[in-house]
Amino acid sequence: MDDDKNLDGPYLEKIEDTSFEPIFILGLARSGTSILYKMLTKTGCFNAVTAYHIIRYDQLLYNHFNDREEEAKKELNRELSKDGVDDRGIDRLEITSDFPEEYGYILGSDVKDMYIKPDTVDRFTEMSKKIQFISENDKPLLLKNPFDFPNIGYIKEKFPNSKFVFIARDPVDVLDSTFRAFHYRLSHEKNNPYTMRIFDHYRRLYNRPVRRRLIWFFLDKISVLPLLGMIKVEEKAAERFTEQIQDLPEGSYISVKYEQLCKTPQKDMERILEFLDCEPEKDMNFSKFISPRDTDTEPCIEKLSGYILDRMQPYCEFFGYETC
Repeated sequence: MDDDKNLDGPYLEKIEDTSFEPIFILGLARSGTSILYKMLTKTGCFNAVTAYHIIRYDQLLYNHFNDREEEAKKELNRELSKDGVDDRGIDRLEITSDFPEEYGYILGSDVKDMYIKPDTVDRFTEMSKKIQFISENDKPLLLKNPFDFPNIGYIKEKFPNSKFVFIARDPVDVLDSTFRAFHYRLSHEKNNPYTMRIFDHYRRLYNRPVRRRLIWFFLDKISVLPLLGMIKVEEKAAERFTEQIQDLPEGSYISVKYEQLCKTPQKDMERILEFLDCEPEKDMNFSKFISPRDTDTEPCIEKLSGYILDRMQPYCEFFGYETC
């Protein structure tokens, strides 16, 4: 986040009694959480975490109480434009100050801190209260963060009124997209200015060119080693999810497959909105948000596809994917 000075300190006591109703969009990274998040925010039914909330986190209340919020967003948009930021690069999603973003970037400066746990639950609660307060409405708070996909048990324990929308995708496609995203972010000589703003870990890594190039070398030349690590991470996350989902009350979650969402977006979105008891502010044509791209699977992913499906079998069985 850009600003080190915490201008919100004097205003924090004003949000102490603020309540919020959290709705979590969760899935493995690169499984479609971003597009689902964008479509749901466009309904106008929810408050959502945005790029503005992340980049200007320590001045959200200050801007609100001093009627600076709109000007602060315009300033941020000008900065993003000056940086040449049009989209995320990895998936062409357009970036502005109102872009729906992952709350994990607010929780911690490193990858290991980007989910709700005892060390970050207070910051998550503060974040949620801030956004709910400055939104000045009683809409549910829509939240998205792939890092919390294997963490649903702890979330439900700490926030009993939470609801979940799970999105799944073929594990081979998930790993292929993840591999491409890592390669894209680390192989370019020029950094991604948007990611530099929201992700401290990426900024620190990019400012260490020797270490970054070493990682890129392993991704590009010895791809099977980091790929096996990625598979292990996804396997562990999926295993924890399938264990914890058994303890969630049935009426507290709904799930959708990315592939089906691409085929029948209107039908699936209406089903999700009915579950969330949401009536969009206007008629929505959800098909205009979906534009799946046909890309060839990376050869190293293709070679390990059988191994990936075997390691992800509980996940495949739960969401209905073929494993052989």
